[in-house]
Amino acid sequence: MSNQNALPRGNACLNCRKKKQRCDGTKPACHSCIKTNKECVYNEPPKSRAQLLVERISELENKIGQLESDSSSGGSQHSDSPPRQKDSPPQMSRYSSSQTPVDSRNGSPSSRSSGGSRIPGGEYYSIYAHRFEPAANTPAPRVVQSTCYGIMRPLNRDKCCFDLHVGRFIASLSYPSTDNRAPHPALVQSILLMGCYFSRSPALADYEVRFLAQSRQELSVSFGGVDRLHDYVRASNLVAFFYFCKGMYAEAYQQINQSVNVAVSCGLHQIASPVWRPAPHPQELEQFLSHPVDNVDLGERIHTFWQTVTLDRVIAMVVGHPSHLPNGPHADPTCQITTPWPRLIQEYESGNVSDAENNSVPHLFDTRLARYIRPETLYGLRAQGLCIAHFAFHLSHTPATPQEMALLDNAICTFIKVLPGLRNGGELGEIPPTPGLSPVNHKLVLIRTLPFLAHLILFQHGADSTARQRVGMATQGIVAIISELSDGDYSEVFLGLGHLWFIACDIMTNIFHHSTGPVRDQISRDLNIVMRALKKLSLVYPLLGFQVQELEQKLTAGPQA
Repeated sequence: MSNQNALPRGNACLNCRKKKQRCDGTKPACHSCIKTNKECVYNEPPKSRAQLLVERISELENKIGQLESDSSSGGSQHSDSPPRQKDSPPQMSRYSSSQTPVDSRNGSPSSRSSGGSRIPGGEYYSIYAHRFEPAANTPAPRVVQSTCYGIMRPLNRDKCCFDLHVGRFIASLSYPSTDNRAPHPALVQSILLMGCYFSRSPALADYEVRFLAQSRQELSVSFGGVDRLHDYVRASNLVAFFYFCKGMYAEAYQQINQSVNVAVSCGLHQIASPVWRPAPHPQELEQFLSHPVDNVDLGERIHTFWQTVTLDRVIAMVVGHPSHLPNGPHADPTCQITTPWPRLIQEYESGNVSDAENNSVPHLFDTRLARYIRPETLYGLRAQGLCIAHFAFHLSHTPATPQEMALLDNAICTFIKVLPGLRNGGELGEIPPTPGLSPVNHKLVLIRTLPFLAHLILFQHGADSTARQRVGMATQGIVAIISELSDGDYSEVFLGLGHLWFIACDIMTNIFHHSTGPVRDQISRDLNIVMRALKKLSLVYPLLGFQVQELEQKLTAGPQA
């Protein structure tokens, strides 16, 4: 007998199910119940895990709302809460979250794999997102503000992937906040927010709630009024990074999506040249962002865009979801990144840039396009490394062709050859090698790790000799970098490095469980070294302790099916 017309399991009415007889599934009453003159009752079809999760989230949100209303029932009836930010800016984005790439194997956004993992502990910290509600909308004491600005020193700005002309920014604070020459209050509040975070001072930490609430409120004002959107992107990036540092990964992923949407809508992803020129028609303004006023303004916009890309790539790899901006050599031309790699702010200010220095993402994967003018800055190398690593992450979630694998492998090998030594000082790649006792350049720790991580992600499942060779070189390359670090270096490195080490350890653990003989012994030694480094870094960033626990459990559990 054919089962072609059989109902899916669970879709028969309760009477037919009880009697174990065939049901035609007709609603509101099936043929059998009509024939026997019985009431026909259906159960709802079984719910998917996604539906159950959505219902659970709604239930928790309702409980939180009840608790908040109970706690405020004796207080003022008026709230200072700002309008809630939209999940993604409407009408502005050319690549909105609805166009997020999906995993072609299951039709859903790419999720956890050995190339990138959901971070343990993220749910715990996300619960506390509701505690960051707007506080009294009064300015913080001047001593707090001046302390926070002082804390935003170059090292901490670099940890945020954030750069600007400091002198110009300080001078602009003298203008009224409504003046277009002044930074938007959203940017000011987000800088104060990160200053509090980096201070590690309990006294200043109390102001985080206030500065976060005011940052969110001013972001809504900036977006709603299409006001100084360059500052909007910078402020949104800093808020996303704050969420990231606090373990609020869902919030960080959503916030950086807003940054990407606005940046793309303003055309920051397709800046044609690093050389500033007057607007061809000064009387005509761009729809969302006016023409740069000078070369420094242009340079800051280039830096802002690459800050957005950097945070987007890191957060996407950490949470195991797709990037909000397409990557690789075959991206949609309307969203393809062509903004040149960033130079130093001082170089833009002095005019030490040229039209020929317009290399961007396409040049990474097509050496025929690349033009060697002079070594890239460390800002540019970091952006290149993250684009390469993220493309490897993308290929690990989709069926990659041999041509794509070879293209990326060649890009990785080429990138490794141009990297300066780990102890090279300064901001430029042309700095000659320095004596062995020179301090480690902390920016280069991340930069030099990225291509090895890309090789590890790309060849983790390969069984041929080339794949095994690439994996071995990658793990030993990461170990060699770690061996150069002293205990004092861990407090200076980028938080994202710890998450990337976790991804590397996760892959190495899988390889360890499926290897034998000398390969297993070598991967075990390398894995132990990276694990020890991750534990040391977790003393600086306690959130990484969750990842250490997960790795230890995975090692103990043995190979997974």
